[in-house]
Amino acid sequence: MITHSSERVNLLNVYLDNLSKRELLSRLGDGGMVVTPNVDHLMKLQKDPEFHQIYRKSDYVVCDSQVLFYASRVLGKPIQEKISGSDLFPAFYQYYKDDLDVSIFLLGGVPGSAQTAKRRINQKVGREMVVDVYCPPFGFEHDEAENEKIVTLINRSQATVLAVGLGAPKQEKWIYKHKEKLPQVKTFLPIGATINFEAGFVPRSPRWVSEVGLEWMYRLMSEPHRLWKRYLIEDLPFGWLMIQQLLNLYQYNLPLGQLLQEADLLSFEQVESILAIQAQNRHRKFGELVVDRGWLEPTTLDFFAEQFPQLNKKRAQQPLGEYLKAAALLNERQIHDILLEQNRYGRRFGEIAVNKGWVPQGTVSLLLGNIKPVY
Repeated sequence: MITHSSERVNLLNVYLDNLSKRELLSRLGDGGMVVTPNVDHLMKLQKDPEFHQIYRKSDYVVCDSQVLFYASRVLGKPIQEKISGSDLFPAFYQYYKDDLDVSIFLLGGVPGSAQTAKRRINQKVGREMVVDVYCPPFGFEHDEAENEKIVTLINRSQATVLAVGLGAPKQEKWIYKHKEKLPQVKTFLPIGATINFEAGFVPRSPRWVSEVGLEWMYRLMSEPHRLWKRYLIEDLPFGWLMIQQLLNLYQYNLPLGQLLQEADLLSFEQVESILAIQAQNRHRKFGELVVDRGWLEPTTLDFFAEQFPQLNKKRAQQPLGEYLKAAALLNERQIHDILLEQNRYGRRFGEIAVNKGWVPQGTVSLLLGNIKPVY
């Protein structure tokens, strides 16, 4: 189990590990999955619960944007260093070039780039560090036979590091879906366009452009037809959201699955299984699928989907027991018994409910974080 850095920085409900590149490289000797958020990722994460879930379960979340680097300073919680995927990957293979236990598989890039990147990287490090590569066809992520072929290729290579350059969120989702089938791989690096950079197929911006936070403009000018919508439309609300966070007005309503997971009412595996079904059947609602499986009562789903998001906006607050009853997690008799014990021993209502095994601790903590209970 990877331990996150103690000082994490919250940007729009994404928690970044405040690590230097050197610290991160040394930790990756133990493996882990790294994600590197930039402005585009943060905007996608506001709308994509599956992507957000992957971020929450990744081992390292580090800043891949000078814009985010500056934003952290404005918020008063400065990030130590920008660590973009395209900087991290070459730093990683140079750091571990003499460690013969570290071998790399490159997945992605434009046709021909991965093979060229393999040759150039191996020349730099002086050994066959990149052991194999594969450029999958368009739409491969929906082809189970193709995905199984890729898993077989990676396992056959015996690579201990998988670097995936497919673009976000496709690369992160592919890694997370298949990582359990790759027992040899310790380190997972989603690296975007880095394979193309390493091959010399796509030029990187000059360092000074990156350092002043204008790499996005350089990339837009280099690939306007592909990137204009991302930078000029999809990422435009970022500034307004950051102003909201600065003024303590930003609100992020957790997707229902994550909310129920925070409340200890569903496991991560249960949430992941429902999201997988939704990915194939988008007309099916999350709560409907949970109820169909008998995991929670419809009343509980309705409470967390409709009433819970409004709790911290209401001035009038009710006793904790009333909220738990509204969520069908306690009945009148249980509330009566808890109140009797509370009057007798002076213990907290939620503590008693948890100790009796009637309500999960996560549910009590989640509710208490959003209300000021009367008792």
